[in-house]
Formats: sequence, C-alpha cells, structure tokens
Amino acid sequence: MDSDQPQSNHEPEQGAELYPAELVVSKTETSRLLRNSGLPWLLIVLVLVLLAFSVNMFRQPIISDTSGNIGSSVGPTPVTQPRVYTVSYRNGVFSPTNLRIHAGDTVRFKNEGIFPIRIIGDDLVGFDSIGDVPQGSFFAFTFAAKGIFSYHNEKSPDESATIIVR
Repeated sequence: MDSDQPQSNHEPEQGAELYPAELVVSKTETSRLLRNSGLPWLLIVLVLVLLAFSVNMFRQPIISDTSGNIGSSVGPTPVTQPRVYTVSYRNGVFSPTNLRIHAGDTVRFKNEGIFPIRIIGDDLVGFDSIGDVPQGSFFAFTFAAKGIFSYHNEKSPDESATIIVR
C-alpha cells in the first residue's frame, strides 16, 4: 500500500474522506451485525406476540342466535322490575321537579306541607289524586304509558312539575 492512503484498521478522522475499500468494509461489518444478531426476527416475534395478546384481550364473545332470526338483537332485552319513586311536596314546591322513570314504575306523591293538596295531571287522563292529600299522607300513581307528563297542585296551579316516562 501507498503511504498516501490511510490504513483500514483504524477509523478515519472526522471530516476525512473514506476510500471505497474502507466503505465496503464498514458496510459489511454493519450488515453482519444485524444478520448475526437476530434482532429483526426478535422484533417480528415480539410484535406478533403482542398482536395475539391484544386480539385475545379485546375480542367480544360470540353469542349464537338460536332463534333463526337474521338481524335480531344480540342479547335479550333487559327486564327491569317496577320501582317506586317518591315526590315530596313542601312549601309550594314538588321535589324533584323533573323525574325520569320507566313505564310501569310507580310514583308516590307525599305531602310534607302544612295544608292539604290536590294533584292534577295536565296531559294524562286519570292522573288525579281524586280528593285532597292531607299533611303526612301520600297519593300513588303507576305510569304505564311512555311520554312527558306535567302535573300541578289544583289549589295553586303555578306549583307544577314533570314526570318523564321512558
């Protein structure tokens, strides 16, 4: 070798040019490291294992449709037991003023005021306490139909509230 060319057993200085022979040696050593280490295969296997784990974790159970209906709902319709709610009347206010219930639920209207009240429905036929509800007593009504139903105290029509039946 000429004394003008640097030896291939040391790294070139910063800013120095690489000769073609040194470039080939450097490229060959790098590719051997990747080929011999198995690092790419390790990464591929790791990605596949993580993918299999996530599919197993996030899959949804398959519910077979034994009824033979195509396009029917996936699960049974939840059946809720009828519930009883209480609406209090005190100092000219129904509490809560807006109550959300389900069809078939019962609402008890309790008079916690001093004077008797009469509850009248604005939108629903039959929604009436049929007489006064004295202090400490209650009137109960079961809502069978869905809708929004307003009611008020007959003795003071501005004292009103709403039942929302889903």
